[in-house]
Amino acid sequence: MERVEEIYQGFVVDHQLERAGLFELLRERFVAVDTVLYPGCFVHITPSFFFQHVVYVDRNDLAQGFFANKDGVLRKISSRQQYAQKAHVRFVSQDYLQPIPALEESFDLLLALYAGGISRACGKYLKVGGLLVTNDHHGDAAEAAAEENLELVAVVKELRGKYTFSDQELAAYLVPKLPPRGPAALDDAGGSHWARPADYYVFRKTRPGAASLETGRFSAPH
Repeated sequence: MERVEEIYQGFVVDHQLERAGLFELLRERFVAVDTVLYPGCFVHITPSFFFQHVVYVDRNDLAQGFFANKDGVLRKISSRQQYAQKAHVRFVSQDYLQPIPALEESFDLLLALYAGGISRACGKYLKVGGLLVTNDHHGDAAEAAAEENLELVAVVKELRGKYTFSDQELAAYLVPKLPPRGPAALDDAGGSHWARPADYYVFRKTRPGAASLETGRFSAPH
């Protein structure tokens, strides 16, 4: 447990990457969410504090060692979890861009945070009606918006640790802003390329993907 606590504190808490308020907000707004897939998770187990069934995927060596201490991980989760049931955690040690051993369309929530290409590579594992949440760190929001079976249903903004949910005026988001000219171009360097940015984007899967795996080929998330 001590090593799990040390790693979680050093790589997540100390860098202010928990985002507990985000997951709490998602749980409150989308009460039907039960199963979560988190590709590129590293050691960020905060989602398990709020959702009972989470499958984590990463090929990172430190993440592999972290999750290998399953008892320590579960004890850490139990010390913070916001539900009465026992947490179910599964770690898949691999590149998430490769086929993941999970049934297609079996998850309620797909997290695309600090790893890229998730909406394209892993959207098939999301149930119809399931949610994709991304902070667009690697352009996943733009990729998701281009998918015909994903619809933007909400945005989340964060200010000093407080998360605010909105499902209004969504057409104003994910619209590229006009490039500034002259001195303004220098002032805008490094800023968002969206005319109206948000910190997180929530998409809903509206229909199945083009392909599906054979039934029973892979194991269910729990």
